[in-house]
Amino acid sequence: MSDSLEATDHEITLRWVEPDPSRPARDVLVRLIALTDEARDSGELAEYLMSAGGDGTWTWTAKLPADLRTAYQFCPLEDPLGAEKPDEDRWLSILAAGVPDPDASATVPPGLIWGNPGAASVLELPAAPPQPWVAKRPDVRPGTLSRVELGDSAVHVWTPDTGDGSADLPVVVSYDGGSWLQLGITTTFANLVADRVVPPFVAVLVESIHGSADRGPTRVRSLTRPDQFAGFVLDELLPYLRSNRGVTDDPERTVLAGQSLGGLAATHVASIAPDQVAKVIGQSAALWWPGDDAGGVSGAGLMAAYENPGVPRVAFFLEAGSEEGELTAANRRFRDVLTAAGNQVAFEEYRGGHDYACWQGGLADGIVASLGVPRPS
Repeated sequence: MSDSLEATDHEITLRWVEPDPSRPARDVLVRLIALTDEARDSGELAEYLMSAGGDGTWTWTAKLPADLRTAYQFCPLEDPLGAEKPDEDRWLSILAAGVPDPDASATVPPGLIWGNPGAASVLELPAAPPQPWVAKRPDVRPGTLSRVELGDSAVHVWTPDTGDGSADLPVVVSYDGGSWLQLGITTTFANLVADRVVPPFVAVLVESIHGSADRGPTRVRSLTRPDQFAGFVLDELLPYLRSNRGVTDDPERTVLAGQSLGGLAATHVASIAPDQVAKVIGQSAALWWPGDDAGGVSGAGLMAAYENPGVPRVAFFLEAGSEEGELTAANRRFRDVLTAAGNQVAFEEYRGGHDYACWQGGLADGIVASLGVPRPS
């Protein structure tokens, strides 16, 4: 795709009914991931306020790009929003009040959007990129999922129901495995294999690295310090998988995936061990990350590493959302660096933000790009 997405507008109307009319909201804000957050930064939140109907019903009509996909919530406010840009504390309290749309058919599980621990709904407009492998199918065998503890780390290993005891299978490892499990991502894996767009493969979802949590400081440390994320994958996880799970030792069929900071981590691992991992899926990779003074990686440092003509070639699938600001710009620059250095790069820019509603389809696209079965000519 080009760096500038173009799409016609599509008019939508969202409706929300207050659950307790005796305690009416003073305002209701529609939070579309990235779009509403950006409007807060620019002082234009009024565009996302719903209109009160007088009977506890609120509506919001807007024209949005027809290729948009986004998680969203309704944020009822006890106090009017006001004309001033909310300060940080006020903004966090607004986000925390968000609730899903009870009329929406698609949802994101609790805890997967920033600033709110609850579930969210998903808005998919007509021209949004298709996600053909996300939904469960009754005729597809689901595969087998098992949790494995490796010292103080934990992963979940998915294997397909091929029925033939295949060995030397390709492997896809993804950081932030706990979030993917909440989304039911193994359904996607099973559908990919069933449709024969990729060969049977083993998927590994990393739950915890040396005791790290799904969110917070320990996650940040585990995905920005190479002694944590790289040491675990290269020295512990891959040797275990190759010895005990029958996966390949071929770097060309070993894929490391990551979202946000996980994308940063996956990119670093491939730069130092392309003889172990030669395929990377980076989804909204945090290439803006400044690093630290304690040995943590930085986006600028990684770009410089891949500019070095002596670095062996790695194949990348990169994607980023149109509404992710500097992160998207950094991913575009990285694409150009990789291309100039002779790396194979597939780059997709979707209409949306830092959002699992978008990434779940993108992960499937990345697996197909990395392992896809060639079509007959």
